[in-house]
Amino acid sequence: MPEAGSGQTDSHDAVPPQDAGERPRTRWLFYGLGLSLQTLLWFLLFLAITVAVLVGGQLTEFRYVGF
Repeated sequence: MPEAGSGQTDSHDAVPPQDAGERPRTRWLFYGLGLSLQTLLWFLLFLAITVAVLVGGQLTEFRYVGF
């Protein structure tokens, strides 16, 4: 166990140099992909609802649910 002022750190406190540059980039990539996918799915959902409301009288399935 190092002394209080010795300047040494435990092995779990140190970040390896190869991980320091790549981990944030990978997280941003997955964040961007997930956000894009979620935005696309919400857009498709609202588009489907809009189409169902606009042509509700012509679609037999939607006549029974109140559109």
